[in-house]
Amino acid sequence: MSDAALQDVRLPDGRSGELTGRLHIPASGDAGAPTVALTHGASGSLDTPGLVAVAERIAGGGVRVLRFNLPSAEAGRRRPDHPRTAIRAVAAVAGWAAEQLPGPLFLGGRSFGGRMASLFLAETPPESSPPVAGGVFLAYPLRPPGRREIPPGRAEHLPRIRRPTLFVSGSRDPFAPAELIEPLVAEAGGRMVWIPGANHGFGVRKKDLLATGRTAASVLDEVAAAVIEWLMDRAPQSRVPYYRGPKTQDMPIVKVS
Repeated sequence: MSDAALQDVRLPDGRSGELTGRLHIPASGDAGAPTVALTHGASGSLDTPGLVAVAERIAGGGVRVLRFNLPSAEAGRRRPDHPRTAIRAVAAVAGWAAEQLPGPLFLGGRSFGGRMASLFLAETPPESSPPVAGGVFLAYPLRPPGRREIPPGRAEHLPRIRRPTLFVSGSRDPFAPAELIEPLVAEAGGRMVWIPGANHGFGVRKKDLLATGRTAASVLDEVAAAVIEWLMDRAPQSRVPYYRGPKTQDMPIVKVS
């Protein structure tokens, strides 16, 4: 999928243990390239296929990517960590990445993992250590499907991040309806990118793929292209040529039903 090298790393968990990480190192090796550290969803791990596929594509665009487990996944459990445990682990991994990896550091993840990263960033002022330049949140879980209200801890902290943030969600994601998440992202000063027709896992129905000439793989290309472009625009010192992919406004519009 990409020419990036893959390196296994051991990461601190914020206590006395370790977490597994996989570092995608772009072929260019440009020290000025950004790094994005991404963790997984509630019942997943760093090797969840969707997370791996997006990470490979981002690394293919010249961005260093660190995938990492949270403690529950490291122990082989499918039940998500308590937020305090997860946030402590995210903080420890961010500290390791800031010390060990060159270039600006961005932090985020998919679904639950992205929410844990957002809570850490909201608790950590931009001027504090470790330095984190911004957040990347894939399929942010604003509310459980079927619930009208937004549960506590999902949204009120977002304006406190005080860094650039990118939210990438599918237009058919029941966890993040546009009418709920767009005002919150705007209030937080973030950037919202919609993947037309995609659900919470960035899957698009076959009939919609056929109607727009897309494939399941090209939908993941769209996700990665949005992340690459946003990151590279915030790392002007990087000299790596990268694939921008389709501009958001040029992406096919899929009727949502």
